[in-house]
Amino acid sequence: MFIDFSISEIKQKMLASIRRFPWVILISSLCTILSCILIYEPTFFEKYNNTILKLLSIIYLGIPISVGLSLLKETIKDSVNKYTILRVFNKINNFNLDILIFLIVCLLIIYISLPDFNNSIFGIKYFQIILVAHLFVSLAPFLNINRIENLDFWSYNYFLLKRFLKSGIYALTFWVGLSLALLTINLLFDLKLTKAFGYLGIFTTVLFQTWFFIAGIPESFKKLNTNFIYPNELRLFTQFVLFPITSIYLIILYVYTFKILVQWNIPSGYISWLISSISVLGAFTLILVHPLRHNKDFKWVDLFWRAYFFLILPLLGLLFFALFLRIFEYGLTEGRILLFVCGLTLLGLSLYFSFSKNENIKWIPFSLMFFGLITFTGPFNATKISFNSQMKMIQGYVKKYDLINLANLDKISPKDARSLTSIIYYLESRNKDKVDQFLVKNFSWINIDNAVKSEFLSDQIEAKLLSSLHTVSSKEPSNANLYIALKSMGIEPYSFKNAVKFLPVNLTNYGHIKSVIRLNDVDWSLDLVSDRFVISKKNTDDFFDVSFNPLFELALDLNKNGKGSELTKIPKEHALYSIEYKDIKGSFFLNEITFQITEGKKVILSLGGILLLE
Repeated sequence: MFIDFSISEIKQKMLASIRRFPWVILISSLCTILSCILIYEPTFFEKYNNTILKLLSIIYLGIPISVGLSLLKETIKDSVNKYTILRVFNKINNFNLDILIFLIVCLLIIYISLPDFNNSIFGIKYFQIILVAHLFVSLAPFLNINRIENLDFWSYNYFLLKRFLKSGIYALTFWVGLSLALLTINLLFDLKLTKAFGYLGIFTTVLFQTWFFIAGIPESFKKLNTNFIYPNELRLFTQFVLFPITSIYLIILYVYTFKILVQWNIPSGYISWLISSISVLGAFTLILVHPLRHNKDFKWVDLFWRAYFFLILPLLGLLFFALFLRIFEYGLTEGRILLFVCGLTLLGLSLYFSFSKNENIKWIPFSLMFFGLITFTGPFNATKISFNSQMKMIQGYVKKYDLINLANLDKISPKDARSLTSIIYYLESRNKDKVDQFLVKNFSWINIDNAVKSEFLSDQIEAKLLSSLHTVSSKEPSNANLYIALKSMGIEPYSFKNAVKFLPVNLTNYGHIKSVIRLNDVDWSLDLVSDRFVISKKNTDDFFDVSFNPLFELALDLNKNGKGSELTKIPKEHALYSIEYKDIKGSFFLNEITFQITEGKKVILSLGGILLLE
């Protein structure tokens, strides 16, 4: 029959899952409830929203961690008498309390180690620990790293991959089907159950998918490779998709390496990321085809395996060379630390598989998990190390130019001024309090209005300092409020790496007042003409303009009266406009605009922003 299961079987599997993975079900249920509450009322927790979102993110991590702990416990159950610590936890085994204790400890460590939810580094750190958690699940039943059990390990992980994809397809189908039913109810009965789609999405992707996934995990993984037959569809995918892609990228990287050696150029900053990415892709490809390693019918697998780890060794040398150049010049950041650790991991794996007689593929995920974990927290915390490195960089600039003396501020080179600017922004996004203390201590000589309250002193010092640095880096008179203006738009000036001039633009149609700027030793006028911002060469007919039509449509949607609109906070996707005309190239960043539309005719009344020229 097409339906080969009954309601009683589903009930039995659900109950078996609860008995086997009670904390997984509990945590996924808790995540579902909290997520639905936030969908119902995003400001439900008011000023504690960031704390709740951070807490919810960490609770989500409890799902893979508890799955891994449960599988690990099942694997080592036979070794209870060998290890004293396991005998202790076996005594509190009722309701899997040992797993709960480990889980709570892990989540507490993660909560302490992660920055605030609204911190710019939260996403990187969270992705890092998610990767570690899922690698732990892939290794949990095989944590005896010295034991070579490649086929069992491969079969187990291939099963997890298939089960995950299957549960995702079931969850997606479930959500689409019920969503169409909800949509039909909304149309036929004129109901507005819009948030129900969100509730349904959370239920299917969190609770249903998790429950479906764990319900299919077998209790014995040894049976997975019984009568093992390598999947033909997987062979076709690796042989005709992953293998060609990996080979093409290896050829490209070798050609680029040869170009560097011939021309003796400094390698691009992106090369390290490309090498690490293709190395990981290649390792993933090799894991997928490992069961065919010694199959005489597929000699290309053995050839690729033998050649690959030798081929990436020179590329890893280029990776470290390019990386150390950036570290020496710009200091450490989280990205550079993680890239360095990833390079070390790939180097160790390449040497191991190139010269060792053993081929224990468990070392690939284990080494990635280990290095990901040690750079997440503890003495090798990437965030802490990079922050200290950048603090030393800024202290070096203060000492190099003797910035305790106000007159020396103008002596900073434009390149160092831009570097110092980017460092200040970087440090502020990581630990604002510590940076504020440093600025007040070292730059208290900057002239600040006496009326400024003490709690705003550091912000004022920072704004004045950055404004002065922009003046030096652009070699042009800079807007005193440039830092505040750009920051209010959510844009950091150092992201415009090619910009050398920062020119404030404030225009109004009242009185038809023009502004004049000098570009390449030629005077240009800035003007508002109807619905456009026009830049024209003085005393000639030479001009170019910037149109804001997509922004007008957005404003009209927000203001249905059709007569006029004012936007004092421009959405990021409508704020930046490229400029390229003859020998003039750069960007215009729109800060605010007021316009009027009468009988379909658009007229800009006032406009403010920053002109960034390369």
